[in-house]
Amino acid sequence: MPEAFRARRIFSLAGEAPARSRSALDAPLTALDDGVVIARSGIIESVEPYSLFRRGKKNGLRFHDLGDVCVAPGLINAHCHLELSHLAGKTARGQGFPAWLRSLVPLIKQPTSRHDLELAVTGALEQLFAAGVAHVGDVGSRFPALVSAIAESAAADRGAPYPLTHFLESFGFEGDRRIERGLSDGPAFGPDQAGEAPATASGVPFMPRVASLMTGRRRADSSIAGHALYSTGPETLRTASYWSWERGRVFSLHLAESEDEDQCLRDGRGALFDIFNEAVLPADWKAPGFGPVRYAAELHLLCPYTLAVHCVHCSPEDIERLALNGVNVCLCPRSNVYIGVGTAPAGAMAEAGVLLCLGTDGLTSNNDLNMQAEMAAAVNVYGLSPRAALRMASLNGAYALGLPRLGALAPGAAAVFSLLDSDYAGEL
Repeated sequence: MPEAFRARRIFSLAGEAPARSRSALDAPLTALDDGVVIARSGIIESVEPYSLFRRGKKNGLRFHDLGDVCVAPGLINAHCHLELSHLAGKTARGQGFPAWLRSLVPLIKQPTSRHDLELAVTGALEQLFAAGVAHVGDVGSRFPALVSAIAESAAADRGAPYPLTHFLESFGFEGDRRIERGLSDGPAFGPDQAGEAPATASGVPFMPRVASLMTGRRRADSSIAGHALYSTGPETLRTASYWSWERGRVFSLHLAESEDEDQCLRDGRGALFDIFNEAVLPADWKAPGFGPVRYAAELHLLCPYTLAVHCVHCSPEDIERLALNGVNVCLCPRSNVYIGVGTAPAGAMAEAGVLLCLGTDGLTSNNDLNMQAEMAAAVNVYGLSPRAALRMASLNGAYALGLPRLGALAPGAAAVFSLLDSDYAGEL
């Protein structure tokens, strides 16, 4: 049955191209006052004034008056780590990247029951949905099938599309058999390390629907990520990047997140080098001798299919490289504040023509997964306009993840939208 949703104002972004400049980010938003979104089977048929809708035929149509609200496209959280949600609030904050990493690694190594993981991931998804998120670029390596099954179950309960692009993350310099298997035909997506069985923990049965979805399979909405240049072997990164490019999928990579990363790659020393030299870097590893963005360019990792995450410590030359190679950049302002790594040069990147989107990162480096709070942080931390932040969190994020039916409210698009916080909407 078709449905109609009326709102005081609809910021549809219909007909807009992804914003690759400061002027495009700041331009007036495509909007409609007192409008109606009409959808059938989850796909938008039209967005029109209520006055026009009222004169038309409404037989067999379910009508929803949302009241005095502002509607925008479903938001895109382009970078998150859902599988770490059970570690929320347990890591060091504001002390820099090495201290945060030293606090995180022992936590990751601790055994965790499937029940605890299920509760944490389910709660994280509820946070995302509550703030209007339609899709998440989720990065993980330990429990991809579990996270996928929970997301699939949550989407079914909401009558919404599957909400994840999952990036199977490669870590280390010895290769990853799952990545190697996946490269032949798209990342293997299960089973997870703890097996396929509908396990129990503390006497509580694992959610039956999730258990039924926990089957070994491959997903077209999955891809490959490298962790970072200092933690993943260059051959693995090159191969994964080429695999993604060849199939038109996104390749994700943490890039230029901290000064410690820059020092490690330039000089082969510093606190980050000390951490990874003990357990990850091979004995014959030598620093490439230049910073992360240039190193990524030397490895041919920078292209329009690359989603570079963080990009906090970028020189003007780095920004020019990102722009010339058409790299999409996901900024995580609250995560950077939480860890204490600095502030990304968002304005300079926008001026250079770099496409910017937003992500919350995970609950090990953020207080919550509220994308509207992330949009507000982009305004407060970077000095961007509220319009720019909305475009980054919708149209640009959808483009960066390759989601043609998301990011705008227009005929043919998925009928998923967000209700904007009234204070934020008032600034648009």
